Amino acid sequence: MTNKQYFQMMFRNAPLWVGLIGILVSLGFYFVPELFHVEQTDFFGLFLTNYVFLQLYFVFLWASGNFKRGRKGRNTFAIYTTLCLISCFLLNKSVGIFSASAGWWAFMLALCCINHIAYGFKEVFPPVVRMIMAFILGIASCCFLYLVFCLLPGYLFGAIGGLFFGIGLHVFIPLLCLIYNINLASKYVWFRKKQLYAYLGGIGFVVVVIAFYIGLWCNAVSSINRAYLMPDNEELPGWENVARKTTANAMVERVLKAKLVYQVSDIADMDLIDGIFDRPRQSTFFDARQLHDPLIMIASMTGISYVPETEAAKILSAMFDSRQETQERLWSGDQLSTIQVHTNADIWPSLHMAYTEKTLNVYSDAPNAGSWNSEEAIYRFHLPEGGVVTSLSLWINGREEKGVLTTKEKATEAYKTVVGREARDPGVVHWQEGNTVTVRVFPVSGQESRQFKIGITAPLLQEGTRLVYQNIWFQGPDAANAREDVHINFLENPVEVELPGLFTRTQNTFSSVGPYDADWQISCLDPGVHSNLFSANGQSYFVMPYKPEMGGAFVKTIYLDINQSWTLAEFKAIKNLRIPMKVYAENGWQPATDELFENLQKDRYSLFPVYKVADRETALVITKGNVMSPNLDDLSESTFYKELQHSFGTPGKLLLFNLGGELSPYMRTLKEYRLFRYAEGDVNELGKFMSLKQFPADIENDHRVVIEPAGITINKEENEGRSNAPDHLMRLFAYNHIMQKMGPQKVSDTSLIAAAKESYIVTPVSSLIVLETQKDYDRFNIHDDINSLKNAAIHGKGAVPEPHVWALILIGLVCMLWFKKKRAAAI
Repeated sequence: MTNKQYFQMMFRNAPLWVGLIGILVSLGFYFVPELFHVEQTDFFGLFLTNYVFLQLYFVFLWASGNFKRGRKGRNTFAIYTTLCLISCFLLNKSVGIFSASAGWWAFMLALCCINHIAYGFKEVFPPVVRMIMAFILGIASCCFLYLVFCLLPGYLFGAIGGLFFGIGLHVFIPLLCLIYNINLASKYVWFRKKQLYAYLGGIGFVVVVIAFYIGLWCNAVSSINRAYLMPDNEELPGWENVARKTTANAMVERVLKAKLVYQVSDIADMDLIDGIFDRPRQSTFFDARQLHDPLIMIASMTGISYVPETEAAKILSAMFDSRQETQERLWSGDQLSTIQVHTNADIWPSLHMAYTEKTLNVYSDAPNAGSWNSEEAIYRFHLPEGGVVTSLSLWINGREEKGVLTTKEKATEAYKTVVGREARDPGVVHWQEGNTVTVRVFPVSGQESRQFKIGITAPLLQEGTRLVYQNIWFQGPDAANAREDVHINFLENPVEVELPGLFTRTQNTFSSVGPYDADWQISCLDPGVHSNLFSANGQSYFVMPYKPEMGGAFVKTIYLDINQSWTLAEFKAIKNLRIPMKVYAENGWQPATDELFENLQKDRYSLFPVYKVADRETALVITKGNVMSPNLDDLSESTFYKELQHSFGTPGKLLLFNLGGELSPYMRTLKEYRLFRYAEGDVNELGKFMSLKQFPADIENDHRVVIEPAGITINKEENEGRSNAPDHLMRLFAYNHIMQKMGPQKVSDTSLIAAAKESYIVTPVSSLIVLETQKDYDRFNIHDDINSLKNAAIHGKGAVPEPHVWALILIGLVCMLWFKKKRAAAI
């Protein structure tokens, strides 16, 4: 038979074409929930519709004799098994036996089914293609055998469930696919040597991959468990030792994500109901759908790490920068996306500061199915050093509701009560370590969007003779397809402005409209600090240029904070300073030797125990920037944290010299708490400080704070004058002064909260919250302070009215025209 005759015969085979079209229809049913946002309660309805079609196709094949032996039956039976497998996964959407398939696994199952169907046309393929088909047939044998093994404990219930219209028989479909796969191999592969080798090669390939994967998995589990159970510092939790010492690779990440993200084997507790794996679920500590990955499932049968899920989330944050994903959440947020970003900023070059408002719209792609399908939007905003959140708004029922400042404890209690128990409208912003804040908004209902606004007062970055405004970027619901409009208003005439390419200028306002871009900045020439003043409540605030003042530094001991960012050359150069050096290792101080340096250099980061330095007045700590480390809050239950907090009351400040790079979140927080006299540079600059016995002095006090990146100090006087500057002076002073007081001087929480309320700023002890009604504020005892600054606001010319403001303006214009027309008619 020629190829032309063969294809003519296939073309006249109606059951074949009905089946191929049926596969497309079934795949349509499978993807309908994602494409058209079908409610979860309708998943079973989609399955039943597809199941009816499947049974009709079965009757059609039976009546037309397509189940008889021969090529004709082989072609259609392969299509029928494919339809059955699709039906299995459609049913899984309702009963939830397996989690969502990993991408590679879904591809492999599709490839196996295509290969089965292709065997009905094998005569038209050249020998090389048939070899490949035999290889895939070997892989398919392993894939279907895996599914059979997974579902084996459910066969008894499947047989019983088969009495109800045959639905329970779906548990046997992988077994049917396996039998058909072996039948194909026995007829077309096993008696042809080359194809047999290809078939066995496919099986061998799977076995080798699994063995190799299990080996990597066991090695990762062993290294994690060893570091967790045998920490080298008794004052730190075991999980911290894992984050610091375990090699950061893809397998370690997968082991730590077991149960959090990946469905794992539960073979030790296997029963007839749950099978051999944990049931699919949404993790509280990771913002991602749980996935079913057979390689991880099989490897996890050898064991998983001893690290609890809560601590595994902390390790992932410290090792893989997944702090946004590992935040504890009350509701899911995996179907949210950011669709619109509006940035509006006022800039005062002569004050070296700016105020930015970010208005975001977050949309839920979930079905519109009431409160049960509501989601929680969590954003993490990254602020410039010294910056502070000074306003929060949430749109409720189309109306902007502004936040109220209260203690962090009250805000947390109110938010968790309203969201966790009552599922009503709140929004809250909390201070976080490392110059970040988190914003939580609830609810975002299916097929709807929510709008909120956050305001940030922040210093400009001084770079030589220029001032740089840095875009405040965020992490949160996907913003890949978001639109952004930007309006930057200079409140003074800027000189030599440098702009990103898409910005246009209208007088002193710079605008841009286009796709959202997190990484951009605007700079201008530094005009110098001009005369300025802001007065409130009998006190005045003004800005002065910062000029570092040198103070005495009689260093007797150098303490090295060594991690993987150090180089051996730096270590040897510091040793040449001929000053006694110490390194903290394994619960004690040790002399700095080359061997010890090599051991500590393997650590991903370091947590220098500043509380163990007894000679603060004569001690110098040398560190090097590393963006990875746990936050202090992550260590809150440890002895290390408690000792560190206790040491904040010790008089004197350590000298801290940074050899380069961004400080770790741990060191950055301690610096923000003013625990150090700080300087940075290379080894040569350090040598100059040591030879002159000088170091930048601490010039901050109750009436002056230093904002080093902006090159300014903000000063306070006990008198009131005529204000010619914005209230942001007072807000920035208050924030940096509170951070200063929370460190060594340990002021009581009452005074800190009072200062935060007066300036209306978000700090470690205060938060902004928006609740739905005044009754909500009353029952949680959250009230505004009459003498406070309230929420900050944009005052520049470039501010763009919100949609409801445009509506009011339009209504006003229509009313004016109507009255004018009526008056003219009367005349």
